[in-house]
Amino acid sequence: MVAANWKQSSPMSQPSIVVFDLGKVLVDFDYGIAIRRFAERSEAGIEQIQQLVDSVDSPIQVEYESGKITTDEFFAAIRDGAGFRGDRAEFVSIFADIFSPMETMIAFFERLKSLGFPTCVFSNTNEIAIGHIRERFPFYSRFDYYVLSFEVGTMKPDEPIYDVVEQCTGESGAAILYIDDRPENIGTGRGRGWQTILQDGEAASVAAAEALLGV
Repeated sequence: MVAANWKQSSPMSQPSIVVFDLGKVLVDFDYGIAIRRFAERSEAGIEQIQQLVDSVDSPIQVEYESGKITTDEFFAAIRDGAGFRGDRAEFVSIFADIFSPMETMIAFFERLKSLGFPTCVFSNTNEIAIGHIRERFPFYSRFDYYVLSFEVGTMKPDEPIYDVVEQCTGESGAAILYIDDRPENIGTGRGRGWQTILQDGEAASVAAAEALLGV
């Protein structure tokens, strides 16, 4: 239930739910950490490992985050492609431990929760990352809804995963306030009438969200 003391502060209708991207919005990450650690335990060099692991450059990573392959299959692909000498448990530990909290945004999320505002995680991500985040970052378990690419089998910025957000939350159009760090992801949301914030600094995102929400 939305707190009764909220007030309208925008000419647009006030959003009913806040939808957060996860990486680079609530938790920072650095694939370089994993790449360097993999290189220490692999036959391949850093450049080759980067092509396998980095989500921007890696087809195998896209397959994993879109739910087309399992964690076991992802591990086998990286192990064979890089000549990784460790076992699956070591691989998972290295691949997962790349995240750090974005404290300003997490504090804002907690404030929204205290006001009773519904929230949703909406992320291109994978099973290893979510397992690690769920274990290490207590705020993650406090969301009302989760739309995760590897679970639903489609990724941002493609339209079908935005359909899932609307179906899951029961909201659409300007009722949704969406915060993401990637312009292409924001563009799809904006095209559906969502109110959007392109994150370029935590404080700026919080200020923009507060203005739209009237908090």
